[in-house]
Amino acid sequence: MAYVINKRPTKKGLAFDLYFRWRGVRYRPLLGYNLTKAHADEAAIVMIAKIQQGERADTPSPASITFKGFLPLYWQTMRVKKRFDLARPESIIETHLLPRFGERQLDSLTAEDGLAYVTARLRAKAAPWTIRREWNVLMRILNLAVDFDKLDKNRLKRVELPDAQTRERVATIEELKSIKGKADERRLKVMNANQYDPAELWRIVTVALNTGLREAKILEIDRTWLRKRDDGWWLILPPARSKLKQTPREIPLNPAAYAALHGAIPHVDGRIFRRWTPAAFSIFWKRLAKEAKVVDLHFHDLRHTFATWLQNLGVPLEVRAALLGHRLRGMGHDQLGGQSMTAAYSHGGYGWNQQLRAAVSQLHTALLSYGLSYGILTEEATAQVKVANSRQDQGKVWWSQRDSNPCLSLERAPS
Repeated sequence: MAYVINKRPTKKGLAFDLYFRWRGVRYRPLLGYNLTKAHADEAAIVMIAKIQQGERADTPSPASITFKGFLPLYWQTMRVKKRFDLARPESIIETHLLPRFGERQLDSLTAEDGLAYVTARLRAKAAPWTIRREWNVLMRILNLAVDFDKLDKNRLKRVELPDAQTRERVATIEELKSIKGKADERRLKVMNANQYDPAELWRIVTVALNTGLREAKILEIDRTWLRKRDDGWWLILPPARSKLKQTPREIPLNPAAYAALHGAIPHVDGRIFRRWTPAAFSIFWKRLAKEAKVVDLHFHDLRHTFATWLQNLGVPLEVRAALLGHRLRGMGHDQLGGQSMTAAYSHGGYGWNQQLRAAVSQLHTALLSYGLSYGILTEEATAQVKVANSRQDQGKVWWSQRDSNPCLSLERAPS
């Protein structure tokens, strides 16, 4: 008579659960709390006898629902929580999770099944970060099933995942110039107006270097997000799609970022970079980087570059966090710094906005000397350049590369 006794900590003590299958039905009754091995075995034998005699035939395991059958409840919960980032989880579920777990009952999934999934994805050459994203979706589903009493516990949560190293890649000035040069060469070869304009690629790169926004968010930017204020142009962003990938509420635009978003012939409404899809842009970026002989530079690395440049310019940590949309320990939703309660009661203002704008203005001045700002400037943007330059009180800025360090360092001009 094969059976398994599982232990789990509870508020009442250590609970002992029986796992027993009889005539195609799984049973998971509670045997008791804080039992000895002998008492647990005795209780299991008595419970199994009751099950076989039909005394508990009306109480099968509540976790008999399949993985596929639980998904409607999962999606309903995600919509109630107002999670906007449903496209990626849907793709992961349809492409990877359903083919492997779709017809399996939730309570039949074991740690071995999870390990087999991870092993199969590694054999398919999936990157560690990709596997971790897929695993997070699987964990959300199983943990939710536990919350809704469709599963007694998540047996896959202790499966080891491949280590994913955090990228620290920062673009160099030479690499950016090389990519810009290849974009300019391609622009001269574009004959069909319906083709992707390589000049738009550099506009997108300029926005990334001067705002720190992610690729997907940049491609979504709508003209209605641009707002004119007394101190210049701002980009007002919609709420983040995910709690994991926060975005700032608003970003001050320096002259380069504004010129790149404004463009030579601005659209009247809708998305600014409407001709680009994320997939098309990703392919074009990789192709252009390869032509420029730039190795292993992801577009997301420009976000790291933005943060590193600000750090080298001496921009305070809380200002960098606000511009990137990061939340520091002890910071409230508005990312103002200080104690959490104080931050919750602080909502910025003119002085804080000046600090944000000063940071991106410093960055613009530094990049301007290297010719990396967007080349098409309106009269208004040109005026903003003069204003930004006049406010600089730190002297002329040089960027230099030391030895083989890919990070850029800041040096002041001699007085």
